[in-house]
Amino acid sequence: MMRLHHVLVFTSMISKLRERFHSLKNKKSVSGSFWVIFGFGVQKSFQLLSNLVLTRILYPEAFGLMAIVYAFMAGVQMFSDIGIRPSVIQSQDTDDPRFLNTAWTLQIIRGFCVAAVVCLIAYPASVFYKEPLLLGLLCAVASTAIIMGFQSINIILAERDINYKKLMIMRTFGQLTSLIVTAVLAYFYQSVWALAIGAVFGCVLDVVMGHKVFRGHKHSFLLDSKYVRKLFRFGQWIFWSTVFTYFTGQGMRAIEGAMVSTESLAMIAISGTLAWIAGELVVRYLGAVVFPTLSRVHRDQPDQFPAMLSRIRSVAILTTVPLFGFLSVLANVVVAILYDDRYAMAGPILAVMALVGAMRTLPMFYQNALLSIGQSKENFFSTGVIAVANVILLVAGFKLAGLYGLLIAPGLAYLVGHVVTSIIVKKYGWVSIKADLLFFLLMAGFVAATYFVNFR
Repeated sequence: MMRLHHVLVFTSMISKLRERFHSLKNKKSVSGSFWVIFGFGVQKSFQLLSNLVLTRILYPEAFGLMAIVYAFMAGVQMFSDIGIRPSVIQSQDTDDPRFLNTAWTLQIIRGFCVAAVVCLIAYPASVFYKEPLLLGLLCAVASTAIIMGFQSINIILAERDINYKKLMIMRTFGQLTSLIVTAVLAYFYQSVWALAIGAVFGCVLDVVMGHKVFRGHKHSFLLDSKYVRKLFRFGQWIFWSTVFTYFTGQGMRAIEGAMVSTESLAMIAISGTLAWIAGELVVRYLGAVVFPTLSRVHRDQPDQFPAMLSRIRSVAILTTVPLFGFLSVLANVVVAILYDDRYAMAGPILAVMALVGAMRTLPMFYQNALLSIGQSKENFFSTGVIAVANVILLVAGFKLAGLYGLLIAPGLAYLVGHVVTSIIVKKYGWVSIKADLLFFLLMAGFVAATYFVNFR
Protein backbone atom coordinates (compact mmCIF):
# COMPACT_ATOMS: atom_id res chain seq x y z
CA MET A 1 0.00 0.00 0.00
CA MET A 2 2.83 2.38 0.86
CA ARG A 3 4.43 1.75 -2.50
CA LEU A 4 1.12 2.41 -4.24
CA HIS A 5 0.77 5.62 -2.25
CA HIS A 6 4.27 6.77 -3.31
CA VAL A 7 3.49 5.94 -6.92
CA LEU A 8 0.27 7.96 -6.77
CA VAL A 9 2.06 10.92 -5.14
CA PHE A 10 4.83 10.76 -7.73
CA THR A 11 2.28 10.59 -10.58
CA SER A 12 0.42 13.58 -9.12
CA MET A 13 3.66 15.59 -8.92
CA ILE A 14 4.49 14.77 -12.55
CA SER A 15 0.99 15.82 -13.60
CA LYS A 16 1.29 19.15 -11.76
CA LEU A 17 4.71 19.79 -13.28
CA ARG A 18 3.28 19.07 -16.70
CA GLU A 19 0.41 21.51 -16.12
CA ARG A 20 2.86 24.19 -14.98
CA PHE A 21 5.03 23.54 -18.02
CA HIS A 22 2.07 23.95 -20.39
CA SER A 23 0.98 27.04 -18.47
CA LEU A 24 4.42 28.56 -18.90
CA LYS A 25 4.36 27.79 -22.62
CA ASN A 26 0.92 29.39 -22.96
CA LYS A 27 2.12 32.43 -21.00
CA LYS A 28 5.11 32.67 -23.33
CA SER A 29 2.80 32.62 -26.37
CA VAL A 30 0.51 35.25 -24.82
CA SER A 31 3.50 37.43 -23.90
CA GLY A 32 4.94 36.98 -27.39
CA SER A 33 1.60 37.96 -28.94
CA PHE A 34 1.46 41.12 -26.83
CA TRP A 35 4.96 42.22 -27.78
CA VAL A 36 4.42 41.45 -31.47
CA ILE A 37 1.22 43.54 -31.52
CA PHE A 38 2.92 46.27 -29.48
CA GLY A 39 5.90 46.31 -31.83
CA PHE A 40 3.63 46.41 -34.88
CA GLY A 41 1.68 49.36 -33.48
CA VAL A 42 4.85 51.27 -32.61
CA GLN A 43 6.39 50.54 -36.01
CA LYS A 44 3.32 51.80 -37.87
CA SER A 45 3.18 54.89 -35.65
CA PHE A 46 6.83 55.67 -36.35
CA GLN A 47 6.31 55.14 -40.09
CA LEU A 48 3.44 57.62 -40.05
CA LEU A 49 5.48 60.09 -37.98
CA SER A 50 8.43 59.64 -40.33
CA ASN A 51 6.28 60.39 -43.37
CA LEU A 52 4.74 63.46 -41.74
CA VAL A 53 8.15 64.86 -40.81
CA LEU A 54 10.15 63.96 -43.92
CA THR A 55 7.49 64.96 -46.45
CA ARG A 56 7.62 68.46 -44.99
CA ILE A 57 11.41 68.63 -45.35
CA LEU A 58 12.22 66.84 -48.61
CA TYR A 59 10.83 67.20 -52.12
CA PRO A 60 8.35 64.53 -53.35
CA GLU A 61 10.74 63.17 -55.99
CA ALA A 62 13.02 61.97 -53.19
CA PHE A 63 10.37 59.49 -52.04
CA GLY A 64 9.75 58.41 -55.61
CA LEU A 65 13.44 57.62 -56.06
CA MET A 66 13.60 55.70 -52.79
CA ALA A 67 10.46 53.79 -53.72
CA ILE A 68 12.26 52.54 -56.85
CA VAL A 69 15.34 51.69 -54.77
CA TYR A 70 13.35 49.68 -52.23
CA ALA A 71 11.35 47.95 -54.98
CA PHE A 72 14.61 46.65 -56.46
CA MET A 73 15.96 45.72 -53.04
CA ALA A 74 12.76 43.86 -52.13
CA GLY A 75 12.78 41.97 -55.43
CA VAL A 76 16.41 40.87 -55.12
CA GLN A 77 15.96 39.98 -51.43
CA MET A 78 12.91 37.84 -52.19
CA PHE A 79 14.53 36.18 -55.20
CA SER A 80 17.47 35.10 -53.03
CA ASP A 81 15.57 33.89 -49.97
CA ILE A 82 16.87 30.46 -48.94
CA GLY A 83 14.74 30.22 -45.79
CA ILE A 84 17.46 30.46 -43.11
CA ARG A 85 15.16 31.93 -40.45
CA PRO A 86 12.33 29.35 -40.78
CA SER A 87 14.94 26.59 -41.12
CA VAL A 88 16.48 27.51 -37.76
CA ILE A 89 13.10 28.02 -36.05
CA GLN A 90 11.71 24.62 -37.02
CA SER A 91 14.98 22.68 -36.78
CA GLN A 92 15.90 20.26 -33.98
CA ASP A 93 19.64 20.93 -34.47
CA THR A 94 19.83 24.29 -32.70
CA ASP A 95 21.85 22.73 -29.85
CA ASP A 96 24.69 22.09 -32.29
CA PRO A 97 26.96 25.16 -32.74
CA ARG A 98 28.04 23.82 -36.13
CA PHE A 99 24.46 24.10 -37.40
CA LEU A 100 24.06 27.67 -36.11
CA ASN A 101 27.43 28.78 -37.47
CA THR A 102 26.62 27.25 -40.86
CA ALA A 103 23.28 29.11 -40.96
CA TRP A 104 24.99 32.38 -39.95
CA THR A 105 27.73 31.98 -42.56
CA LEU A 106 25.18 31.27 -45.31
CA GLN A 107 23.25 34.35 -44.16
CA ILE A 108 26.39 36.46 -44.66
CA ILE A 109 27.14 34.95 -48.09
CA ARG A 110 23.57 35.68 -49.17
CA GLY A 111 23.96 39.31 -48.05
CA PHE A 112 27.03 39.78 -50.26
CA CYS A 113 25.24 38.11 -53.20
CA VAL A 114 22.21 40.39 -52.85
CA ALA A 115 24.42 43.48 -52.70
CA ALA A 116 26.40 42.36 -55.77
CA VAL A 117 23.24 41.81 -57.85
CA VAL A 118 21.77 45.19 -56.85
CA CYS A 119 25.04 46.95 -57.77
CA LEU A 120 25.09 45.17 -61.15
CA ILE A 121 21.57 46.35 -62.04
CA ALA A 122 22.11 49.86 -60.63
CA TYR A 123 23.43 51.41 -63.85
CA PRO A 124 20.84 49.82 -66.21
CA ALA A 125 18.11 50.92 -63.78
CA SER A 126 19.39 54.52 -63.73
CA VAL A 127 19.37 54.56 -67.55
CA PHE A 128 15.92 52.95 -67.80
CA TYR A 129 14.34 55.39 -65.35
CA LYS A 130 16.45 58.32 -66.63
CA GLU A 131 17.52 59.07 -63.05
CA PRO A 132 21.35 59.25 -62.71
CA LEU A 133 21.01 59.42 -58.91
CA LEU A 134 19.70 55.85 -58.88
CA LEU A 135 23.19 54.49 -59.62
CA GLY A 136 24.66 55.80 -56.36
CA LEU A 137 21.52 55.28 -54.30
CA LEU A 138 21.13 51.63 -55.27
CA CYS A 139 24.80 50.89 -54.59
CA ALA A 140 24.64 52.66 -51.22
CA VAL A 141 21.44 50.94 -50.06
CA ALA A 142 22.78 47.59 -51.35
CA SER A 143 25.28 47.73 -48.49
CA THR A 144 22.37 47.16 -46.07
CA ALA A 145 22.13 43.57 -47.35
CA ILE A 146 25.78 42.97 -46.42
CA ILE A 147 25.33 44.59 -43.01
CA MET A 148 22.17 42.63 -42.16
CA GLY A 149 23.92 39.41 -43.17
CA PHE A 150 26.01 39.75 -40.00
CA GLN A 151 22.92 39.96 -37.77
CA SER A 152 23.18 37.72 -34.70
CA ILE A 153 21.72 34.24 -35.05
CA ASN A 154 20.70 34.61 -31.37
CA ILE A 155 17.85 36.85 -32.54
CA ILE A 156 16.37 33.96 -34.53
CA LEU A 157 16.80 31.73 -31.47
CA ALA A 158 14.90 34.31 -29.39
CA GLU A 159 12.11 34.28 -31.99
CA ARG A 160 12.16 30.49 -31.91
CA ASP A 161 11.50 30.61 -28.15
CA ILE A 162 8.97 33.46 -28.57
CA ASN A 163 11.09 35.81 -26.42
CA TYR A 164 10.04 39.08 -28.05
CA LYS A 165 10.18 41.61 -25.24
CA LYS A 166 13.86 42.53 -25.59
CA LEU A 167 13.67 42.26 -29.38
CA MET A 168 10.75 44.67 -29.70
CA ILE A 169 12.27 47.16 -27.24
CA MET A 170 15.57 47.01 -29.13
CA ARG A 171 13.89 47.55 -32.51
CA THR A 172 11.68 50.34 -31.18
CA PHE A 173 14.75 52.18 -29.87
CA GLY A 174 16.61 51.54 -33.14
CA GLN A 175 13.75 52.75 -35.31
CA LEU A 176 13.29 55.94 -33.27
CA THR A 177 17.03 56.68 -33.34
CA SER A 178 17.18 56.03 -37.09
CA LEU A 179 14.20 58.35 -37.64
CA ILE A 180 15.88 61.16 -35.67
CA VAL A 181 19.17 60.75 -37.56
CA THR A 182 17.37 60.72 -40.93
CA ALA A 183 15.30 63.80 -40.06
CA VAL A 184 18.40 65.73 -38.93
CA LEU A 185 20.28 64.81 -42.13
CA ALA A 186 17.27 65.76 -44.25
CA TYR A 187 16.92 69.11 -42.47
CA PHE A 188 20.56 70.08 -43.00
CA TYR A 189 21.21 68.61 -46.45
CA GLN A 190 17.74 68.71 -48.10
CA SER A 191 18.73 65.68 -50.16
CA VAL A 192 17.45 62.20 -50.97
CA TRP A 193 20.79 60.95 -49.64
CA ALA A 194 19.43 61.58 -46.14
CA LEU A 195 17.01 58.68 -46.66
CA ALA A 196 19.73 56.39 -48.00
CA ILE A 197 22.21 57.22 -45.24
CA GLY A 198 19.45 56.87 -42.64
CA ALA A 199 18.64 53.38 -43.95
CA VAL A 200 22.31 52.31 -43.74
CA PHE A 201 22.66 53.80 -40.24
CA GLY A 202 19.53 51.96 -39.08
CA CYS A 203 20.92 48.61 -40.28
CA VAL A 204 24.30 49.17 -38.60
CA LEU A 205 22.58 50.09 -35.33
CA ASP A 206 20.27 47.05 -35.55
CA VAL A 207 23.16 44.62 -36.08
CA VAL A 208 25.35 46.11 -33.34
CA MET A 209 22.50 46.08 -30.81
CA GLY A 210 21.57 42.54 -31.86
CA HIS A 211 25.01 41.24 -30.90
CA LYS A 212 25.14 43.30 -27.68
CA VAL A 213 21.62 42.58 -26.41
CA PHE A 214 21.26 38.92 -27.39
CA ARG A 215 23.97 36.73 -25.91
CA GLY A 216 24.40 32.98 -26.06
CA HIS A 217 25.77 31.37 -29.18
CA LYS A 218 29.27 32.56 -30.12
CA HIS A 219 29.52 33.13 -33.84
CA SER A 220 32.26 31.87 -36.10
CA PHE A 221 32.54 31.28 -39.84
CA LEU A 222 31.79 27.67 -40.74
CA LEU A 223 30.22 25.68 -43.56
CA ASP A 224 29.41 22.16 -42.43
CA SER A 225 28.51 20.18 -45.57
CA LYS A 226 25.86 18.14 -43.75
CA TYR A 227 24.03 21.23 -42.50
CA VAL A 228 24.52 23.13 -45.77
CA ARG A 229 22.68 20.33 -47.57
CA LYS A 230 19.99 20.26 -44.90
CA LEU A 231 19.44 24.03 -45.01
CA PHE A 232 19.32 24.09 -48.80
CA ARG A 233 17.01 21.07 -48.94
CA PHE A 234 14.50 22.92 -46.74
CA GLY A 235 15.28 26.34 -48.20
CA GLN A 236 15.01 25.50 -51.89
CA TRP A 237 11.23 25.37 -51.62
CA ILE A 238 11.20 28.54 -49.50
CA PHE A 239 13.03 30.22 -52.40
CA TRP A 240 10.42 29.22 -54.96
CA SER A 241 7.58 30.07 -52.56
CA THR A 242 9.07 33.55 -52.12
CA VAL A 243 9.37 34.00 -55.88
CA PHE A 244 5.67 33.19 -56.29
CA THR A 245 4.83 35.43 -53.32
CA TYR A 246 6.50 38.32 -55.15
CA PHE A 247 4.14 37.78 -58.07
CA THR A 248 1.13 37.85 -55.75
CA GLY A 249 2.30 41.13 -54.17
CA GLN A 250 4.49 43.82 -55.69
CA GLY A 251 4.75 41.98 -59.00
CA MET A 252 0.99 42.35 -59.52
CA ARG A 253 1.32 46.14 -59.70
CA ALA A 254 3.20 45.80 -63.00
CA ILE A 255 0.33 43.78 -64.49
CA GLU A 256 -2.32 46.16 -63.14
CA GLY A 257 -0.38 49.15 -64.50
CA ALA A 258 -0.69 47.72 -68.01
CA MET A 259 -4.49 47.47 -67.68
CA VAL A 260 -5.74 50.58 -65.91
CA SER A 261 -4.96 54.28 -65.99
CA THR A 262 -2.25 55.83 -63.83
CA GLU A 263 -4.97 57.51 -61.75
CA SER A 264 -6.74 54.22 -61.11
CA LEU A 265 -3.44 52.54 -60.26
CA ALA A 266 -2.73 55.31 -57.74
CA MET A 267 -6.14 54.69 -56.12
CA ILE A 268 -5.40 50.96 -55.96
CA ALA A 269 -2.01 51.65 -54.33
CA ILE A 270 -3.50 54.01 -51.74
CA SER A 271 -6.38 51.66 -50.95
CA GLY A 272 -4.07 48.65 -50.83
CA THR A 273 -1.90 50.28 -48.19
CA LEU A 274 -4.90 50.95 -45.96
CA ALA A 275 -6.59 47.62 -46.65
CA TRP A 276 -3.53 45.53 -45.80
CA ILE A 277 -2.71 47.08 -42.40
CA ALA A 278 -4.69 44.32 -40.66
CA GLY A 279 -3.13 41.80 -43.05
CA GLU A 280 0.36 42.95 -42.11
CA LEU A 281 -0.50 42.35 -38.47
CA VAL A 282 -1.70 38.82 -39.33
CA VAL A 283 1.50 38.10 -41.28
CA ARG A 284 3.65 39.45 -38.43
CA TYR A 285 1.72 37.39 -35.88
CA LEU A 286 1.98 34.25 -38.00
CA GLY A 287 5.72 34.58 -38.47
CA ALA A 288 6.57 35.73 -34.96
CA VAL A 289 4.22 33.70 -32.74
CA VAL A 290 2.22 31.07 -34.62
CA PHE A 291 5.08 29.55 -36.62
CA PRO A 292 7.46 29.15 -33.61
CA THR A 293 4.59 27.88 -31.44
CA LEU A 294 3.50 25.27 -33.96
CA SER A 295 7.12 24.25 -34.56
CA ARG A 296 7.57 23.70 -30.81
CA VAL A 297 4.31 21.73 -30.53
CA HIS A 298 5.38 19.57 -33.47
CA ARG A 299 8.71 18.84 -31.76
CA ASP A 300 7.36 18.25 -28.23
CA GLN A 301 3.73 17.13 -28.58
CA PRO A 302 2.92 16.19 -32.19
CA ASP A 303 -0.38 14.58 -31.15
CA GLN A 304 -1.61 18.02 -29.96
CA PHE A 305 -0.74 19.74 -33.24
CA PRO A 306 -4.16 19.55 -35.04
CA ALA A 307 -6.05 20.82 -31.97
CA MET A 308 -3.60 23.69 -31.45
CA LEU A 309 -3.82 24.71 -35.12
CA SER A 310 -7.63 24.61 -35.05
CA ARG A 311 -7.75 26.83 -31.94
CA ILE A 312 -5.31 29.33 -33.44
CA ARG A 313 -7.29 29.52 -36.68
CA SER A 314 -10.62 30.03 -34.90
CA VAL A 315 -9.30 32.81 -32.66
CA ALA A 316 -7.59 34.50 -35.62
CA ILE A 317 -10.77 34.39 -37.71
CA LEU A 318 -12.84 35.93 -34.91
CA THR A 319 -10.33 38.77 -34.46
CA THR A 320 -9.07 39.55 -37.99
CA VAL A 321 -12.12 39.15 -40.23
CA PRO A 322 -14.05 41.85 -38.29
CA LEU A 323 -11.06 44.21 -38.71
CA PHE A 324 -11.19 43.82 -42.48
CA GLY A 325 -14.98 43.82 -42.46
CA PHE A 326 -15.47 47.06 -40.54
CA LEU A 327 -12.81 48.77 -42.67
CA SER A 328 -14.74 47.64 -45.75
CA VAL A 329 -18.05 48.93 -44.41
CA LEU A 330 -16.52 52.28 -43.38
CA ALA A 331 -14.29 52.62 -46.47
CA ASN A 332 -15.94 55.76 -47.89
CA VAL A 333 -15.86 57.45 -44.48
CA VAL A 334 -12.18 56.59 -43.93
CA VAL A 335 -11.17 57.93 -47.36
CA ALA A 336 -13.25 61.09 -46.88
CA ILE A 337 -11.47 61.79 -43.57
CA LEU A 338 -7.93 61.09 -44.79
CA TYR A 339 -8.03 62.49 -48.34
CA ASP A 340 -9.63 65.27 -50.35
CA ASP A 341 -12.29 64.94 -53.08
CA ARG A 342 -9.72 63.98 -55.74
CA TYR A 343 -9.37 60.59 -53.99
CA ALA A 344 -13.09 59.83 -53.58
CA MET A 345 -12.74 56.93 -56.02
CA ALA A 346 -10.49 55.20 -53.49
CA GLY A 347 -13.48 54.65 -51.16
CA PRO A 348 -15.25 51.90 -53.16
CA ILE A 349 -11.88 50.43 -54.15
CA LEU A 350 -10.86 50.23 -50.48
CA ALA A 351 -14.19 48.53 -49.66
CA VAL A 352 -13.44 45.72 -52.12
CA MET A 353 -9.74 45.44 -51.28
CA ALA A 354 -10.43 45.13 -47.54
CA LEU A 355 -12.65 42.11 -48.16
CA VAL A 356 -10.04 40.66 -50.52
CA GLY A 357 -7.47 41.23 -47.77
CA ALA A 358 -9.49 38.99 -45.46
CA MET A 359 -9.50 36.29 -48.16
CA ARG A 360 -5.71 36.54 -48.43
CA THR A 361 -5.33 35.41 -44.81
CA LEU A 362 -7.43 32.26 -45.32
CA PRO A 363 -4.71 29.81 -46.52
CA MET A 364 -1.89 31.42 -44.52
CA PHE A 365 -2.42 29.36 -41.35
CA TYR A 366 -2.17 26.06 -43.19
CA GLN A 367 0.91 27.30 -45.06
CA ASN A 368 2.66 28.25 -41.80
CA ALA A 369 1.66 24.89 -40.32
CA LEU A 370 3.28 23.11 -43.27
CA LEU A 371 6.49 25.06 -42.76
CA SER A 372 6.47 24.33 -39.02
CA ILE A 373 6.63 20.57 -39.69
CA GLY A 374 9.32 21.03 -42.36
CA GLN A 375 7.06 20.57 -45.40
CA SER A 376 8.41 23.51 -47.41
CA LYS A 377 7.73 21.68 -50.69
CA GLU A 378 4.00 21.43 -49.98
CA ASN A 379 3.97 25.07 -48.87
CA PHE A 380 5.60 25.99 -52.19
CA PHE A 381 2.90 24.10 -54.11
CA SER A 382 0.18 26.00 -52.23
CA THR A 383 1.86 29.36 -52.90
CA GLY A 384 2.41 28.45 -56.56
CA VAL A 385 -1.26 27.62 -57.10
CA ILE A 386 -2.27 30.99 -55.62
CA ALA A 387 0.25 32.89 -57.79
CA VAL A 388 -0.86 31.21 -61.03
CA ALA A 389 -4.56 31.61 -60.17
CA ASN A 390 -3.91 35.25 -59.28
CA VAL A 391 -2.45 36.11 -62.69
CA ILE A 392 -5.06 34.16 -64.69
CA LEU A 393 -8.05 35.49 -62.73
CA LEU A 394 -6.66 39.05 -62.73
CA VAL A 395 -6.57 39.15 -66.53
CA ALA A 396 -9.91 37.33 -66.86
CA GLY A 397 -11.57 39.52 -64.22
CA PHE A 398 -10.51 42.72 -65.96
CA LYS A 399 -11.72 41.43 -69.33
CA LEU A 400 -15.10 40.44 -67.91
CA ALA A 401 -15.82 43.19 -65.36
CA GLY A 402 -13.25 45.96 -65.76
CA LEU A 403 -11.72 47.57 -62.69
CA TYR A 404 -13.88 45.78 -60.12
CA GLY A 405 -13.27 42.42 -61.79
CA LEU A 406 -9.56 43.14 -61.45
CA LEU A 407 -9.99 43.98 -57.76
CA ILE A 408 -12.10 40.91 -56.92
CA ALA A 409 -9.84 38.46 -58.78
CA PRO A 410 -7.17 38.07 -56.03
CA GLY A 411 -9.86 37.13 -53.51
CA LEU A 412 -11.04 34.32 -55.80
CA ALA A 413 -7.42 33.25 -56.33
CA TYR A 414 -6.89 32.90 -52.58
CA LEU A 415 -10.14 30.95 -52.31
CA VAL A 416 -8.79 28.52 -54.94
CA GLY A 417 -5.52 28.40 -53.00
CA HIS A 418 -7.34 27.63 -49.76
CA VAL A 419 -9.25 24.74 -51.36
CA VAL A 420 -6.04 23.26 -52.79
CA THR A 421 -4.16 23.77 -49.50
CA SER A 422 -7.00 22.12 -47.57
CA ILE A 423 -6.70 19.09 -49.85
CA ILE A 424 -2.93 19.01 -49.17
CA VAL A 425 -3.29 19.16 -45.37
CA LYS A 426 -6.27 16.79 -45.15
CA LYS A 427 -3.90 13.83 -44.74
CA TYR A 428 -2.52 15.46 -41.56
CA GLY A 429 -6.00 15.80 -40.03
CA TRP A 430 -5.82 19.59 -39.88
CA VAL A 431 -8.92 20.56 -41.85
CA SER A 432 -11.53 22.25 -39.66
CA ILE A 433 -14.95 22.61 -41.30
CA LYS A 434 -16.21 24.63 -38.32
CA ALA A 435 -13.45 27.22 -38.72
CA ASP A 436 -14.16 27.49 -42.45
CA LEU A 437 -17.89 27.92 -41.83
CA LEU A 438 -17.15 30.60 -39.23
CA PHE A 439 -14.95 32.46 -41.73
CA PHE A 440 -17.46 32.38 -44.59
CA LEU A 441 -20.44 33.29 -42.38
CA LEU A 442 -18.58 36.37 -41.11
CA MET A 443 -17.49 37.24 -44.65
CA ALA A 444 -21.05 36.90 -45.99
CA GLY A 445 -22.30 39.32 -43.33
CA PHE A 446 -19.64 41.91 -44.09
CA VAL A 447 -20.08 41.57 -47.87
CA ALA A 448 -23.80 42.28 -47.46
CA ALA A 449 -23.16 45.22 -45.13
CA THR A 450 -20.48 46.64 -47.47
CA TYR A 451 -22.80 46.45 -50.46
CA PHE A 452 -25.66 48.07 -48.55
CA VAL A 453 -23.49 50.95 -47.22
CA ASN A 454 -21.08 51.64 -50.09
CA PHE A 455 -22.61 50.38 -53.35
CA ARG A 456 -26.42 50.26 -53.04
